[in-house]
Amino acid sequence: MREVNIKYSQNYLHNEALVKELIGKSNIGNNDVVYEIGAGKGIITQQLALSCKKVISFEYDSQLSTHLKHRFESNPNIEIINSDFLQYVFKDYLYCKFFSNIPFNITAELMMKVLELKGVKDIYFIMQYEAFLKYAGSPYYRDCFKSLQYKPFYIMEILHEFSPTDFSPVPKARIILAHIYPRINTDICKREKDNYLDFLSFMFLENGSSFKDKSKRIFSYEQVKRISKDYSISLDSSLLDLTIQQWNCIFQVYLNYVSAEKKTMVDGSFKYLKGEQSKLEKIHKNRR
Repeated sequence: MREVNIKYSQNYLHNEALVKELIGKSNIGNNDVVYEIGAGKGIITQQLALSCKKVISFEYDSQLSTHLKHRFESNPNIEIINSDFLQYVFKDYLYCKFFSNIPFNITAELMMKVLELKGVKDIYFIMQYEAFLKYAGSPYYRDCFKSLQYKPFYIMEILHEFSPTDFSPVPKARIILAHIYPRINTDICKREKDNYLDFLSFMFLENGSSFKDKSKRIFSYEQVKRISKDYSISLDSSLLDLTIQQWNCIFQVYLNYVSAEKKTMVDGSFKYLKGEQSKLEKIHKNRR
């Protein structure tokens, strides 16, 4: 028996009518180019091809990829790419949409890559509910660093919740279809995105457990008191107690009233935090 890397294993949908219904809930239309990650046996690929201009499907498994190429060789609007999506290099702007039953074990890596691509209009991911919560935050769940990282720029919602028997093999986790799409109007403009991520990372990296402790090296005592009063933030609040609206307001205070000298402390914090997270992930994987 051929060994399959669990990293790329999937739970496959097996009901064509359900797939057709799910695509019908999306805003995918005849003029859209749609990328699919993990085409598997092609059940989603086939239905997408009936609804859009072109489907570009990635399948890492070489045998499945060969099977798909033969199956769809007469379909001019289907392209099968036998490649690791995470390693694939895209052009600057894609002007596309995504619809995928993603491999659950690499959800974090896929989300990080797709959410950083330029020109993506809509993302429809079949994913684990618990993973979705980390990215969506409020109103589904308490906001955390991951949700705060993306929420100023994306809207995330649940379109469908699956029954475990919709998949083969049957998953143990709760599975949903998520719709993720860019905000038209953002409180944080794109040119300030890097500054926002550095600021957010710095706050989470700082010692202490309260907003007062976390912010004392950036803001003056008077600034902290004013922020607390103007935006109804308790000085003893945890960073996880703050809403995205409060974070937006605090960030604007940081941009407009914190000295350039203090801002140098914050520069590069996001890159540093990603590096630390990467080290922890490698340690975790090596212990499996």
